[in-house]
Amino acid sequence: MRIEKLCSGLAGVVLGCVGAVSVAQAASDAEFPKGWESWPVVGSGAIPDNGSPIPEGLPEIVKETVKTYNWIQDGKGSKYNIRVNPSHKDAYLKRFGAYPDGPTAVLELTDIKALLVTEHLLGEPQYGAYTYDGKDISDAHPSLSPKTCSTCHSGYGEACVTGVCSHNK
Repeated sequence: MRIEKLCSGLAGVVLGCVGAVSVAQAASDAEFPKGWESWPVVGSGAIPDNGSPIPEGLPEIVKETVKTYNWIQDGKGSKYNIRVNPSHKDAYLKRFGAYPDGPTAVLELTDIKALLVTEHLLGEPQYGAYTYDGKDISDAHPSLSPKTCSTCHSGYGEACVTGVCSHNK
């Protein structure tokens, strides 16, 4: 399925039976974070379109994010919100490197109604990509795969602490 079609009609079927041994596993490592829409927004911005030059002086993590996701919405980019699970907000704000298990944060791509999810399990970050209604879309484009998330989030130690990134560090 082409990502343009997926992102223009994200009223997909809610993924069911996640984690059942006899059912094919979803491609996301992180689970869909129920109640995410009530989490506080700790940052907002926009991923520019794929025709815009990347401004000089931006942190490397921001440049990489733009390169990785400027294809979305048919190359038009997307506005985003960063939402943090209230039970993880202190760890996120202090950036001390240890997060409790469970859903941690989402990068909400508002124009395409998609979530890039970070969760922690036994202290290790897990990643996933979902529509607002919980459909796993991590296999819809290579940049949405957990492996891509992990590679980027582990490659910027000064900005990413235990798999959660901030352009402020």
